[in-house]
Parts: sequence; C-alpha cells; structure tokens
Amino acid sequence: MRKLFLTLCFQLFLLLAFAQSFSLGQRVEGYNSGEWYKGTVTQIGSGNYQGYYYIQWEKYTVGQWVKAENVRAVKTAAAAAATSPRAGEYVILSYSSQTNPLRIGYFTLSNGTYTYYNLAKKQIGQGAYTYNTNTKTVQWTSGPFKETAWGGQFEIDREGKTHKIRLNRVTIGSNSTDSK
Repeated sequence: MRKLFLTLCFQLFLLLAFAQSFSLGQRVEGYNSGEWYKGTVTQIGSGNYQGYYYIQWEKYTVGQWVKAENVRAVKTAAAAAATSPRAGEYVILSYSSQTNPLRIGYFTLSNGTYTYYNLAKKQIGQGAYTYNTNTKTVQWTSGPFKETAWGGQFEIDREGKTHKIRLNRVTIGSNSTDSK
C-alpha cells in the first residue's frame, strides 16, 4: 500500500512539475499534421474544450483548438545557425494522414545537385538546385523535382537537429542528425 501511495505521489509531482499553462496572447507552437507551427493563444478552453487552447496560426487565416499536451512555448534560442540546407540524405514523408505519415522515398543534396531515390534506394533521377537565402527557398532548376513543380521552403527545427524542405502542402524532405 505504501508503494502505491508513493508511486501516486511521484506521478502527481511529475504532472504538476512539467505541466505548462499558457495565457491569452502568448506566442506558442502547436503540433499539427506532423510538425510544429507558430501561433498565438487567443482562447483558453472550458467545458467541452477543457484542456485545449485555441491557437491562431501565424501562417494561416484560420486558427484551431489544440490539446494542451500538443502546445509548447516558442523557443527563443538562436537555433538556426545554418544558412542553408545541409548536404546529406533527406527522407521524403507525406503527411496526408496526421497520425501515420507515409515514407515515399529519399533524396540526397550535395554541392548544388540532388539525387532522387525510391524506398528501395534505387535511383529514380537527379537534377540541380540553388538556394535563395533571402526567401529561404530551395529552387529545383532541373530534374524530377522541377518537372513535378515541387516547392522548396526551408525550415530548421529542434535547435538545428532537423532540416526540412517543404515539397508541397503535405510532403516534406527531412534530414535529422538523430537518424545518423
């Protein structure tokens, strides 16, 4: 009985110690569709929305209710020391399903060229790219990514550990130092 009591007390301590609460107008990040988006808390849930925050996204006109466990404070560290996407292998993930992203291939970046591979790592094609530091965008100048008209908005997450290139609305190329 004493062990059960101590375990419950410890769990309550952890819950209180690590629970975050946010106030109206506070800038936060909310997890949605496989990635973190920046926004501002505009409502705090009550009733059926108890435990949720309404976040008005910075990049979108419509906000959304987000469960408290999927909200975090905006990181203030200067994580983005990188000025361009790093060379290496990027896994291509499609987030058409929020809970189960599809892995649809790979590409490697190296000195202004890219090589595109299928899931079995068989080469599908290759091409060239440039990087625009002002717009933080990869521009595919030749090859299959140009033919498909994929985008190239570049983002850095997790204090520089993850480099992402947004290929379209639901598909990204992701390079993480954790996967090495």
